[in-house]
Order: sequence, then structure tokens, then C-alpha cells
Amino acid sequence: MVASGSDDRSIRLWDLATDTVVHSFLDHAGMVSSVAYHPDGTCLASSASDKKIKIFDSRSQRLLQHYDAHSKGVNSVSFHSNGYFLVSTSDDSTIKIWDLRKGQIMYTLYGHEGPTTTAAFSPLGDFIISGGDDQNLVIWKSNLNAVMTEELHGATKAKVGTDVFITDKAGIRELPEDDRRDDAVRQRKENQQRLANRVAGSRVDAAPRLPPNKSKTAIQ
Repeated sequence: MVASGSDDRSIRLWDLATDTVVHSFLDHAGMVSSVAYHPDGTCLASSASDKKIKIFDSRSQRLLQHYDAHSKGVNSVSFHSNGYFLVSTSDDSTIKIWDLRKGQIMYTLYGHEGPTTTAAFSPLGDFIISGGDDQNLVIWKSNLNAVMTEELHGATKAKVGTDVFITDKAGIRELPEDDRRDDAVRQRKENQQRLANRVAGSRVDAAPRLPPNKSKTAIQ
């Protein structure tokens, strides 16, 4: 199934075999800006302009966790590869790291001037990359794979576009704005540049996400 978020405040799970909506989450009070699957595919995180982050069970469609995350709208969420941590960005210019096992914030990072638009952990989780309206890319050194005893700190900056994320092994690539604002949900095969399917729907503000095909430890 594909998950998508929309400006109609909904999150939808799509069955691509039938081009139908399997379930709609209606828990946000603002435009849904981002959706992300947990590494084991069992949970779904979402962010919205209502300043909230929510985590759902993608199988039972139950709300698991709710965070009053930022002082302004939340623009993106992304999981650590171990599934224990989440990184979020916001119009309040901050980046926040969340411990999902404890249900609380771990760090607030300041490194951008203006809204932060995207952030993602590197595949091994030892770095975080963030982008913002200031067109800066900030690489943060993290120690999330061990006991956290040191503050995260900015390592370097480079001028880039605002929608950047980390691919599995190929480094960084830019997500075109048109792909985020299209009036249809698109699924692209992982290693192909062709359209695999098309599902009609509302304007999509959170790029569609597929659950990963690998087993990881779920949130406990």
C-alpha cells in the first residue's frame, strides 16, 4: 500500500492493485505536509500545518502517538533506520530529534535562517542532513547509534535546493517541487524512471511513500 498526505487534512492508504483508498486518517487539523513509514512498515508518521506529529499503526489504523511538536507548522518527518528515532522540520526554523520509545524530544537543533523544510538520517544514522528556505544544506554529526552523551553540532554547509533527502546508498538527490504538488499520487519503481501506476485524488502535499521491504524492530 502507498500512503499519501493531502491539503484536505487527510492521510490515505492506497491499494495500488485496485486503485482504491483502503483507509483515510482524519486526525490532523491542518494540511498534511509529510508522511513516512517506519522501517518495518508497521507504523506511519505524519506531520501537518497544525504543528502536530502523529504516528499510526498502518495495520490496525490506530493512533499510537501524538506530539505537540513545534511552535509553527511541521514540514517533514523521517525515521532513523533503527526505527527508534524521528527527525522533524518546521516553519519555526528548528529541527527536532524524537525518541519514540520514551515518547519525548531529545534535541532541538538550530542551524537555518527561516523555515526548515526537510531532514533525513543517513543510512547508518551517523549523520542528519537538513534543508531549508535559506537554500542551505546542513550536515549534522550524530551519535544516535550509541548512548547519547554529546550535543549534535553543525558540520558543514552547502548551497542547495530546499527539498533534499538521502537515498539508500547513492547519497543525496533533490525531489522536484512538481512531484510534491502534482494532482495525482504516483508510484515509481525503486530503480526505474518510468511511471508505474496512477491514482486520482486530491492535491498531494506529502509525497507518496511505500512501506519498506525489510524487517526492523518496531517501536516498543
